[in-house]
Amino acid sequence: MRCGTRLMIVVQPPSMRVDSMETTPHEEHLLERLTILENTLARLAERLEQGLKLLLRQSETTYTHHALVKSLIEILNECGVVDQTRLESKWRAECDKLNETTNGSKSKKEEKDRKAKRKPTASG
Repeated sequence: MRCGTRLMIVVQPPSMRVDSMETTPHEEHLLERLTILENTLARLAERLEQGLKLLLRQSETTYTHHALVKSLIEILNECGVVDQTRLESKWRAECDKLNETTNGSKSKKEEKDRKAKRKPTASG
């Protein structure tokens, strides 16, 4: 109780035990295995909870960074330094390129270009 560890198997002192053939060593072994599995599952649940907290914190940070960048773009657009629509279209194009390389897939246009290069020309 002092360390806070939850024990799954209740051990009785020898004076309280009734010597019966109800539990076999095999059953005791299974109970111990179940206890180990329950403890492992509890630790896994704790780690998953920590991971979720980290993801939520990362999400909040990303949201605030997005708000900061958006505000900066609006200020630069108002000052005439940046064309917001042009910046957004370039940004989307870069995001699309990044997604394609990350997913390991090519766009349809790139696939067509590659196939066109493979075809022999009539003059050649």
